[in-house]
This record gives sequence, structure tokens and C-alpha cells, in this order.
Amino acid sequence: MRTAALPLLSCLFLVAPAHAEIYKFVDENGHVTFTDVHRKGAKRIDLPGAPAPLARPQGSRRASYSPSPANFPRIDAGTQKRRDDVRRRVLEDEIAGERNSADEARRQLKLGERLLPGERATDASYLDRVKRLRAAVQQHEQNVSAIQRELANLK
Repeated sequence: MRTAALPLLSCLFLVAPAHAEIYKFVDENGHVTFTDVHRKGAKRIDLPGAPAPLARPQGSRRASYSPSPANFPRIDAGTQKRRDDVRRRVLEDEIAGERNSADEARRQLKLGERLLPGERATDASYLDRVKRLRAAVQQHEQNVSAIQRELANLK
């Protein structure tokens, strides 16, 4: 009996009190929400008898926007425009190459969808080949879309 009580008592001593900050948030419709996640406009609730908040370890700060220091090197508008123009040309070259690769992948898919002599459409080798060729076409089309998004984001 004593040996069974010893592990139980040691577990009780090792259990740390649970800690969570509680926030109360009231939305524009008057709905009250209690949560452990802080959001703008929420008020922290102090519960009587609850343990004090744990201190954050040093060096662990929340990511936040901080403006560049005043002595941070700046780039003039002309230099930035030239860099943007170079970036645009590189992206246009990349999209042209991806479009050519997508066209070639489509051509390979058409050839690969043809049945070889003695081959059936249900054969594993045929299905694997067609699946691989379709995946290549899809990958090139996704690359073209991603480059188009990059081009659209340019100023």
C-alpha cells in the first residue's frame, strides 16, 4: 500500500498549476466571448486566486512592425525603378520559358496517352505514365500562374 501511495504523492507534487490568461471580448452586436486568445478590444480578466502570469523568457518578443532607423540606407527612385525593370524582364523570361515547357508537356501528354502495341488502358504502366505526364503539365501551369501573380504584384 505504501509503495502505491509514493508514486501518487510524487505526481501530485510535480503537477504545476495550469495557467492561462482569460480575455473578455464584446462584439458590435453585444455578444460576449471569453477566450484565452487576445484580440483587439478584448479586456484581460483577473481571476481571484489564480496564479500570477508567467514572465516571458528574455528575447521572446512578439513580432511587430518597427520602422527603419533614420540612418538606414535608402535607395533613390531611379535605382529602384531599374531594379524593378530588371525583375520584370526576368519574370517575363521565366514565364515565356514556363509556357514553352507547358506546351511541350502537353505535347508529351498527347503522345503518352496513345496506347503502345499490346498495351491496354488499364495497365499499370500506362496509368503511371499518363499520371506522371499530367502531373508535369499541371506543375508547369501552376508555375505560369505563380509567375503571373508575381508580375501583377510589380509596381
